[in-house]
Amino acid sequence: MERPIAYDKLAREDRFVRKRAREIGEMRIEQGLPPMADLASRESIRERVHGILVGELQAMEGAGRTVCDFPDAPWEFTLDMARQVWDESRHVEVYLGLIDHLGGYVGEFPESTILWRCACAEDAAARVAGVNRGLEGLACDVFNQLVHIARKIGDPIIERAVDFVLADEITHVRMGSKWLNELTKGDPERRRRAIEFQETIDERFNLGGVRLDGDHEEVAISIAKEARRLAGFTDEEIERLIRSTQRSPVY
Repeated sequence: MERPIAYDKLAREDRFVRKRAREIGEMRIEQGLPPMADLASRESIRERVHGILVGELQAMEGAGRTVCDFPDAPWEFTLDMARQVWDESRHVEVYLGLIDHLGGYVGEFPESTILWRCACAEDAAARVAGVNRGLEGLACDVFNQLVHIARKIGDPIIERAVDFVLADEITHVRMGSKWLNELTKGDPERRRRAIEFQETIDERFNLGGVRLDGDHEEVAISIAKEARRLAGFTDEEIERLIRSTQRSPVY
């Protein structure tokens, strides 16, 4: 089995169109739009939900690859990753339903490949740090914001569905913290490299200053401090993330 599998070899139906995140951002800017959906309209919410859908699809594939890529990992680690595959598959179903609820369709917007490329670290500790703590931590911020927007516009279907998925994401982050500690026990250098990998992902996904510390009404995506604490992030880690938002590129 090829390890890691290239993003352009992921199985997809013809209705999916893949583009690099930078290309998508440039196309939006050329059309006079912000580089990512701003949730100011129902169409922009539909675009964000579509982006989350393909992210959940890649997360499902990534967790499945982790099951296969590390045959020598502890059995409990493999079991947790298999459980995450099941969780992500349910999330895909939830977001398929939300796209239908919003009047959209799969393939309406391009699929960014950046998440998958960030999820292919060759070390298991780095992978759970980058994916479960970095990317799933980002999901906590994005989903928390979407719940707020749905509540504001009076859409209980989006609000409850996304809140349901957010609860799972919190457990995935906690799972990542657990296995980061277990896999690097007695090996501070391996831990340092894993955390460094996570921090590069945090910076890449700070969305060019869109994700910031602040109230939902003041910033586009507010760092979900409460959800992150529930997920096991320390106050020091949250403050480090806040500092990193001030120097991040768009992609």
